[in-house]
Amino acid sequence: MSTSPAGLKWELGRHALFGSFTEAELDTLVSVGTVRVYRVRQALFHEGDEGGSMFVLLTGRVKVSAYSAAGKECVLSLAGPGEVLGEITLLDGGPRTASGLAIEDTRALCLARKDFLPVLEKNPAAALHIIAVLCERLRNTSRLVEDTAFLAAGPRLARALLRLLGAHGTQGDDGAWRLDMNLSQTTLGAHVGLMRESVNRQLRAWQDEGVILSEASGLKVLNREGLERIAELE
Repeated sequence: MSTSPAGLKWELGRHALFGSFTEAELDTLVSVGTVRVYRVRQALFHEGDEGGSMFVLLTGRVKVSAYSAAGKECVLSLAGPGEVLGEITLLDGGPRTASGLAIEDTRALCLARKDFLPVLEKNPAAALHIIAVLCERLRNTSRLVEDTAFLAAGPRLARALLRLLGAHGTQGDDGAWRLDMNLSQTTLGAHVGLMRESVNRQLRAWQDEGVILSEASGLKVLNREGLERIAELE
């Protein structure tokens, strides 16, 4: 991927968040932003760190997690190209509310609060879009909490996989959906509040039933309708 101003401007222009920015505003953001490269398993930021900046993911994927005092992980979200991280601290200037870890080699454009807010203040449409992003994050968190509280392991895991397919999946010529992510069963379990053993047992059962197929590159969903039926079980 290009790191030239023109290349970065083109990449930003593809992001929904920046669709309402003018050419001049995009030029400004590219000039003040910093492109950072993170290798797999490298941290972008830690919970409690001083904030004040936002990351625009250009390539790769990032796991966003919170941790208990005992070190237990809760995976809040899995972000990919086109998504932003750190929008809360960008707006309020407070510390990081979660930790971000690259689960693939990742490129991100870092935009500092002091540089981004003056541009945002001149663009109400962009401000409204960021509010919409925050609202969607809140909705997703609420769904995750409700699923963890009320659903059995199978439906809970099925709903999580369907959400991930919606955000990161691709459909092949054979009609099957693929989730090509470096996503361990431990991470998946931390995302839905299940032990790795429970995730492994459920995935093996679904594979035996022909619903999914575990591949080296990720997970292949052979029967999405079947997974959707499981997700609707109470």
